[in-house]
Formats: sequence, structure tokens, C-alpha cells
Amino acid sequence: MSDRNSNIDILKIVLAFLVIALHLFPVSKLEGISGLISYEIASGITRIAVPTFFIISGYFLRNKLNDKTYLLKYAKRILLLYLVWQLIYLPDLIRFYKLGWFSKTDALLKLIYGYWHLWYLLATVLAVGLLYLSRNWSLKIKWSLIVFLLIFGYSFQILIQSDVLHHELDLQFVYTLIGTTRNFLFFAFPMLLIGTLYESWKDSASKVKGLLLPFFIGLLLENYLYYTHKVKALDFLVCLIPLCMILFYWVKESAPITNIKFNATMSLGIYLCHPYAIRLVSEFLPQKTFEITVLKYFIVALLAIGMWWILEKINKKLPYFL
Repeated sequence: MSDRNSNIDILKIVLAFLVIALHLFPVSKLEGISGLISYEIASGITRIAVPTFFIISGYFLRNKLNDKTYLLKYAKRILLLYLVWQLIYLPDLIRFYKLGWFSKTDALLKLIYGYWHLWYLLATVLAVGLLYLSRNWSLKIKWSLIVFLLIFGYSFQILIQSDVLHHELDLQFVYTLIGTTRNFLFFAFPMLLIGTLYESWKDSASKVKGLLLPFFIGLLLENYLYYTHKVKALDFLVCLIPLCMILFYWVKESAPITNIKFNATMSLGIYLCHPYAIRLVSEFLPQKTFEITVLKYFIVALLAIGMWWILEKINKKLPYFL
């Protein structure tokens, strides 16, 4: 099987659409069954997207970790994307800052770490640097580091989001200052590292691939537990990491479902464009009922595809956007 097949490209596009749902469906403010479904979507199902994106990126970097020139070029390209899109979204940030949506501290942190979804780009750049520094570490040390970082990130996150530490203002400030635990150290680096170690865990994944559905159900049940205890949206979930690993293995090792070649920039373009699509659609459909949100989702998805298509044409002449 070739190192890359259409299954992975399809998976990335599906993940991009999950990110749209993540940013569109409300975590709270809805009651009853609609509130539960919305919470399961926004704080459960859609959380599969970003860790899997990182695993995919790590997988394709796994044979390049000793190639400093390649990694520098890779990091510079992503950093350029980060800077360009920070400028593109700057009017959005300024607008909502003036409307009082962000404090000065929040606005400054968004300028540093990345506005809204752009944190992913800067986190990737920094995490790639850590991949290079740790490239010669033993397999045991790498897996120990992955486990430690993920457990710490999950624990710190849930203590903050469940308001257990609501009196610990210093810890809350640290949580905000580091960009929450959804950052390059506690999120991007361990997930990229998992991707680079694919050969060390793919045999284990093959033995438990039948657990894909049970882990997905476990994710929903875990998320329901958080919902009943009124925990705010989480990025780390216990079932999430093994689910993402098995999902990637299943997609990677399956025979290609089509010979159609998908544009490699489509998933990235949808990811980068969709917040403006959400803003535009929300201007015409400001209602936040569950039914309207479902309708908005499909409109935003189509609009994001259109935005990507236009941007793809521009990018052929000015290659700074994708």
C-alpha cells in the first residue's frame, strides 16, 4: 500500500466539517434533548477532529525528523500561514473586542496564540520543534512523555472546566496564560508524537480495531457524564485518544474506497475559511435554536467550500493562503 491514499484525504475533509460543527453548535443555552445532542456534538463527537489532524501530520513527518532542512521549511510554511491568517482575521478580532466580547488580556492572548482556530497553526510549529529535539529519545521515554503530558493536560483542564479550582485564581490565570491546555505542549506535541510513532503501535491497533465503535460509544457516555455535571466544553476526553488512533489506523490500512484524487488543500481551506462563513451566515440567521443551527451548519459548510474554491484560485498566483 502506498504511503498515502485517498482515504486519508477523505478523512481530513470529514474532520474539517467536524470542526465547523464544533464551532457552530452551542455547548450550553439549549435545554432538554436538544441541549444534550448539541453538547454531544460540540464537546464530544467533533473533538475527534483536531487530535486526528495532529496524528495525520505526525505520521507524514515520521521519516523526516532527522531532516532539519525539511522541518524548517515545513515550520516556516505553517508559520507564514499563521501570520497571513492572523491578519485576515484581525478585523474580526477588533470588531468583537470593541463589542466587549474579549477583555484586553484575552485579545492579547489571541494575538499571540492565534485567533480562534488559528492556535492550531502556531501550536504545530512549536510542536514540530519539540519533535526535532526529541527525535533521538528512546521509545520508552517518548511514550512516557506522551502519557504524562496527556494526563496532566486532561487533569488540569477538567479541574478548571468543572470549577473545582474556581477559588484558585492563580491557577486559573496560569490556565488562561498558557492558552489553556489545548496548546503546543499538552496537546499538539503528544498527538504529533503519536503520529510519528505509528509503526510502534499499528500492530496493537490491528488487534483492537474492532473496538472503534465501543470507544465511540464510550466517548458519548463519557461526554454525557460531563453534561450531567455541567462541565464546560472539554478538549481532552479519556476515550478520545485511543478512538483517534484506531480511527487513523482503520482509515490508513483500509483499501482506498475511491481512485479519485482530492485536492490536498481542501481540508485546510475549509478549516481556515469557515469562521468567516459562520459570521456571514449568522448575520442572516442569528437564531440559536437547535433546528436553526442544523440549517446553518449545512449553509456554512457549502459556503466554506465555495470560499476555499475561490481561495484556491487566488493561491495559485499568490501562494500564501493555503
